[in-house]
Amino acid sequence: MALNGTVPPRPVAPPAFVPKPAKVPEKHITKNRSMNPSLNGALTINIVKGGGGKTAAEEKTPGSDFLSNEDIHKFCEDGRKKARKRAVERALDAEMLEGRLQNIPDVNGTMAGARARARRVTRWLKRIAQAEKMIAKWYAALYSAFEREYEAQLMKIGKGRAQQKPQRPFHWR
Repeated sequence: MALNGTVPPRPVAPPAFVPKPAKVPEKHITKNRSMNPSLNGALTINIVKGGGGKTAAEEKTPGSDFLSNEDIHKFCEDGRKKARKRAVERALDAEMLEGRLQNIPDVNGTMAGARARARRVTRWLKRIAQAEKMIAKWYAALYSAFEREYEAQLMKIGKGRAQQKPQRPFHWR
C-alpha cells in the first residue's frame, strides 16, 4: 500500500532478471547391515552429497599409464605435489592440536604437565607430517632414478634417427 492509501497497478511483464534457483546436489544413500554382534545388526546409512561425479576412487592419477617419459614425469610430479600439500597441512594440524591440548587441565584440575601431555599426543601427527615430507622426497627421487637408469634410451628417442651423422671412411686429409 502506498503512502497516500492507493495501490499501484499490477505489473504485466516479469522482471528483467530472474535468478535461477540453486542446483541442489543429489544424495546417494547406501544402507549397510553391521556384522558386528555387539551392534545387534544395526543399520548404518551413509549419505554422500554430490552431483554424481567421479568419486575419489574413480579419479585417475595423471600419467598413470606409464606410456612415455612425460607420463612418468607427470605421475611423479602429481604425487610429489599432493604429498607436499598433505605434509604442510598435517604439520599445521599438529601445531593447532598441540596448542589446544596445552590448555586442558589434568584430572586434578592443575595445568602442571599440560604441555608435556600435549607433546606426547601430537608427536604422532608430527610423524605423519614427516612421513608425507619423505613421500614427496621419494617421488622426486623416483623420477631422477628413472632418468639416470634410462638416460641412454631417452636420448636416442629424443634425437630421432634423422639427426644421426652418417659415418665416413677414415682419410688422412
